[in-house]
Amino acid sequence: MEPTFQDHHDLQFWLWACLKAGDDFLAACGQETSVRHRVAGIHTRPHRGIQTVIASEAARFQSEMATKKRLLAQYHFVITAGMSAKVLNRISPLFPQINETYEAAEHFRKEALNLRNLLEDTENIAAAKKGTPRGGWNRKKDLLRELPGSSGGISDATSLIVNDKGHWIGGRLRVEGVLFEVNKIYEAALTIPAPGASPQPPAPGGGAK
Repeated sequence: MEPTFQDHHDLQFWLWACLKAGDDFLAACGQETSVRHRVAGIHTRPHRGIQTVIASEAARFQSEMATKKRLLAQYHFVITAGMSAKVLNRISPLFPQINETYEAAEHFRKEALNLRNLLEDTENIAAAKKGTPRGGWNRKKDLLRELPGSSGGISDATSLIVNDKGHWIGGRLRVEGVLFEVNKIYEAALTIPAPGASPQPPAPGGGAK
């Protein structure tokens, strides 16, 4: 089976979209951390009357907005990464040029689609914690996951853990690892010409002598 032009478009678009959404998420995390540091600095200042109160309220609002933007970017990344994994699972056999890098992307292939599905079903988490998950394929073992490292505890699909290994969404997907793997696939995908594409004309002055 030969790939279509749409297959080629989907291959390159969804890989790019995953990388873009991941970069946006990490940028939002950095902004949230920066704002929190500013807020902490204001709260440690000696009390100076109404100006300090106004500055504190403004900083609190900025912190809330930074967190909302990070949560939105996090949701966008998980949904986009999951869709990318779904598309790649379907069309990767059509593009042998990416086989090696795609098969090597174990973290991306294993976690991206699962986490997307879990995030879309977060309304089941409360029921799952009670041992009575509702609907779909979800089960308690799917919704809840031990946290990475030695911190202990469990996590749901909406959580974010940051440690020396990177940003873990849902206690299972390491954003930096996914971006590294997807970038390798994307680099290979960019070398694949679109089906039916006309050969590129030789550069001026080039060609056969």
